[in-house]
Amino acid sequence: MSLFKSNPELAKSINIILLIGYYLVNLGYAVITISFWEKVDSLLISINTISFALGKIIIILAILHYNNVLWLTLITKNKSLKQ
Repeated sequence: MSLFKSNPELAKSINIILLIGYYLVNLGYAVITISFWEKVDSLLISINTISFALGKIIIILAILHYNNVLWLTLITKNKSLKQ
């Protein structure tokens, strides 16, 4: 990425921090989901519950990812305008 061309160590560090953040979001979501899990009586209800939980976390992670991409794009444009 052109934003970190001169400092690849910084790019790697930011990538690791973002990855850890995504892992923590997943772990926290899993803990909260399991702690509030309702009683499941059938396979159909189980599939429905798991599908709903997976759908929510996928949407949350997608929003976080695109938020990061947006900010990195804005920072890159701002940096190129100043030069």
